[in-house]
Amino acid sequence: MRSTWILTAVSLFVAPALVVASAPANAATPSIRSTKEYQALKAYVSELDAKKTQQQTPAEISKYRSELSKKRAKASTKVRVLYQDQLSKAKDRRDKRKAKVVALKQRRNAQIAQLKNARQQKLNAIAANRRAAIARINTNYANQQDKLNKQLKKARKKLAKATNPVVKQNLREEISAIQDELDTLAQEKRSDLNIANNKYDNQVENAKENYAQRIENTTEQFNSQITNLQTRLRELYQQSKQNAQQRRADEFAIVKAKYDEGVGYINQMPVNGQ
Repeated sequence: MRSTWILTAVSLFVAPALVVASAPANAATPSIRSTKEYQALKAYVSELDAKKTQQQTPAEISKYRSELSKKRAKASTKVRVLYQDQLSKAKDRRDKRKAKVVALKQRRNAQIAQLKNARQQKLNAIAANRRAAIARINTNYANQQDKLNKQLKKARKKLAKATNPVVKQNLREEISAIQDELDTLAQEKRSDLNIANNKYDNQVENAKENYAQRIENTTEQFNSQITNLQTRLRELYQQSKQNAQQRRADEFAIVKAKYDEGVGYINQMPVNGQ
């Protein structure tokens, strides 16, 4: 049987964990265009643009190419630094979100512990009720048995002293009747004890089944929420990583385009003696 008490609050726990994930992965990382390395490359390309119609020596052309390559290398290195910064921030966000998974697991464990404690208290109460019921049965039959045993003892003493055959026969019949009553009481006592034990055995089984189902339902629901959250966190991190990789590729292309622009200006420069 399925318990209908399951905590609906569990399903509300995950929502806050995912809201923060919708922010762009590269929001906090500056663009390559805003860095001093790219600005230096851009400024140098502007210088080359200004010189593209001026006569240059082969040595100057070589110097321009070397300097342009150096500035491209610095800008490209900065792209890699920005990429690593993005990845680092994505990992930090992932770690913070993982704390929500840990908290959810702790809530699951706490609720399961509460259920187990409640189950044990219920079983302890049933055991106490069983002991009390059995004690009442034993006391009730003990009083009756004591009374009959006293009658039996008294009748046997009389029989031992009796000489009259009729009296003896009557005493024997009395003793037999008392013994029958004792046997009947013993059977009734066993029956009452069996009924009581069966009653409390059923209560124990029902309690165990009830709490086992509640524990199972709680565990399954929390585990489902945890699995869904972990899956979502992996997806968010992978998306952030892909965004960072795409941005790195785009920014490498930006640097290369500016570099190629500079190469174009150098190629346009007239060389002395040619």
